[in-house]
Amino acid sequence: MGTASSNPVFEVAFTEAVCNVLGATDPPALSSSELISALRVVRIESLDEGANKRTRLLTTLHNAQVLRGTGNTLILFINAAMSPARYVTDPLRWEALRGQLNAVLVLYGLRVNEEGKLARGHAATTLSEAAQFSGELLTELRRRGCHAVLLKYCSEELIQQSLFHAVSEASKTIPDRIRRHTGLAGDGAALYDQALGSQNMTPLIQINSLASDSEVSEHRGFKNILVGVHGHYRNPRAHRAAGLDRSA
Repeated sequence: MGTASSNPVFEVAFTEAVCNVLGATDPPALSSSELISALRVVRIESLDEGANKRTRLLTTLHNAQVLRGTGNTLILFINAAMSPARYVTDPLRWEALRGQLNAVLVLYGLRVNEEGKLARGHAATTLSEAAQFSGELLTELRRRGCHAVLLKYCSEELIQQSLFHAVSEASKTIPDRIRRHTGLAGDGAALYDQALGSQNMTPLIQINSLASDSEVSEHRGFKNILVGVHGHYRNPRAHRAAGLDRSA
């Protein structure tokens, strides 16, 4: 988003939304010293007085825009605060902060681009659309190379930004895929015993060659993880994922 010409002063609600992200109490938000460092880029040397970082940052940035008669101050501040050079040692923090900002900015048709600069983007009219366009969780999962089948089970929950329900839905992929590949029925620990083996059962599925004690232990540990995920996240009243194309 260019600043060659003067942009109008941003409405207070927009500036507040930005400050609520960048000036939040917990990481990945910026510390007071980091905020002041970014403010110096727009010739502001300190934060105004206030109850907390967010309100101090809001007062500082809004008043500066009004006194200068331009929204360029806020644009340049965002660009400075989100400069990737500030996060060289912690790029994941930059990604997380950018995702949180974009979830807000998309409601105004703006975004922080890959260069860390404020830019035009898709405009959302509802919170659901905002979550879909910003795609913070989906983007992170794809960046980490998650299996495409996983998104068939939990994309709606991810779009709604409901992490608990996303994990709950994702956990259904495990027994469902095992049933599909083995032809077995059932669920939970009994299914995992039959599919991955036990003291009395030969495994139908192996995660390695089981050629050493270490590989046997790894295989058993993997099965125990699946049993734990099932017990912690699964809803016993909904063992199967509904409406999924079984051809995957």
